[in-house]
Amino acid sequence: MKERAGILVLIIIIFAATYMFFSAREGKLLKEKDTLQKQYQKIYSMAEEYKLLSSKDKGAKRLQEGLLSFVQSSGSRLNLSDRIATVKPIPGSVEGVSVLYQGLNLTEIVEVLKVAGEFSNIQVRAFSISKRFDDPGYADLNMQIEKIK
Repeated sequence: MKERAGILVLIIIIFAATYMFFSAREGKLLKEKDTLQKQYQKIYSMAEEYKLLSSKDKGAKRLQEGLLSFVQSSGSRLNLSDRIATVKPIPGSVEGVSVLYQGLNLTEIVEVLKVAGEFSNIQVRAFSISKRFDDPGYADLNMQIEKIK
């Protein structure tokens, strides 16, 4: 009889310990779920804010001409036509060009990027700036731009 009572007490103790362990684990998981839910709500609200801000930009100018014409016209507008070394179309489904400007100072590099940013349907895919060793005050700008439909 005492053995049965001892076994019964042992079973109750094991059950209580297991219950407390899993109950604490459940509480921790519920806290983690609430934290994740708050993070997802924050991400969702940020995405909604981004949509709102990007829709305001939809009123920006859209480029109507081709990219090759755009590069030539913007180069002449910025008085950089003589420093455009190469203009190559990028093969693919999206209209894109690769342009190499040589011998630009920092202000001219910024102006080139600003002109590309004036249009809502032009995207700078990649660009690199290389320091010139013949004159450290100047650099070469190689950029790939594409026209978004």
